[in-house]
Amino acid sequence: MSIDDAAPGQSSRPGRNRAKISDIARIVGVSEATVSRALRDDPQISEPTRIRAKQVAADLQYVPNLSARRLANKSSRTLGLMIPDVTDPMHAGVVTAFEAAAVERGYSVMVLNGSRDPQREARGIREFQAHQADGVAFCGTISDLAQSAAAVRPGPAVFIGPEGTEQRSSRHFDIGGGCLFTDDEGGIVDLVTHLYATRRTRLSYVAGPPISSDRIRRESIAVAIERLGFEPRVRAYAHATSWAEYLRIVELVERERPEALVCYDDQVALTLMSALRERGIRVPEDVAVTGFDDIPFARIAHPRLTTVAQPTEAMGARAAMMLLEAIETGTMPRSETMAVELVVRESSTAASPVLSGR
Repeated sequence: MSIDDAAPGQSSRPGRNRAKISDIARIVGVSEATVSRALRDDPQISEPTRIRAKQVAADLQYVPNLSARRLANKSSRTLGLMIPDVTDPMHAGVVTAFEAAAVERGYSVMVLNGSRDPQREARGIREFQAHQADGVAFCGTISDLAQSAAAVRPGPAVFIGPEGTEQRSSRHFDIGGGCLFTDDEGGIVDLVTHLYATRRTRLSYVAGPPISSDRIRRESIAVAIERLGFEPRVRAYAHATSWAEYLRIVELVERERPEALVCYDDQVALTLMSALRERGIRVPEDVAVTGFDDIPFARIAHPRLTTVAQPTEAMGARAAMMLLEAIETGTMPRSETMAVELVVRESSTAASPVLSGR
């Protein structure tokens, strides 16, 4: 018997069971061994049979097993992890901890970049299917969660900070378990409270990409200001994707003179601080700048960046444990929201700033 015979592929259609090689054999009217050889383009199998077998396999969305261990153990001992960008310091922390937790339990990890692109995420799911991953964790995915979970069945799926703009809310969204969120709203409330305590009440928000976390952080600024008893007036600057666009934000800062810039994340904040420095605007003396995430560069920037620290390694480890628990028990753990922490550094600690005339 071939490896293909023992290990079926999996349909990406929600709710369908995995197609088996025996299903193809029954439709074509040949043996399973013949189908296996036909799918491998064995020249001893007639061309019409090979064409017919491949067509039926495509219709059934059959995915061959690429792991011999599946045959012997009924498990690939492999977990899938899809992240937006492995080079991002935030995601790197998740990957490191996820893999460490998986390896400790005897699993290997297959990591793929989804790039927050629906087509790439779909291709990634097919790759996980082909390698017969026992379960998949999606970090920062923008695809529909229910459809993604259905696509990887019968293995379980967990979601770390899902980012679909219409599907996630730190207060309301859940698909019945298997989701890990961070308390972004609580972190922003703490951050704004800190800025108001330093007498910075004219705030501008520097947006990130159009994903769920950007919406939540932007809206949370208004929530924080209302809780402090002020009218929530916040100027929002569009997401910058080039140096020229960052310099345009700096021009707006010079003109509008906000007292603090609340940035979507640390990478936005650090790039903006560099652009401000180029135009001679001092941080924090002229304007405070804050980030979100607490990536390693935030701790060595000049000035060091005030930010909201996310528990990236704890998130990665917990996601792996949730996935393994679901694999071993057949029950998906309940969703969780993990705490974040305000980290105050020099980029926001000076006295009430006033932009000098230029």
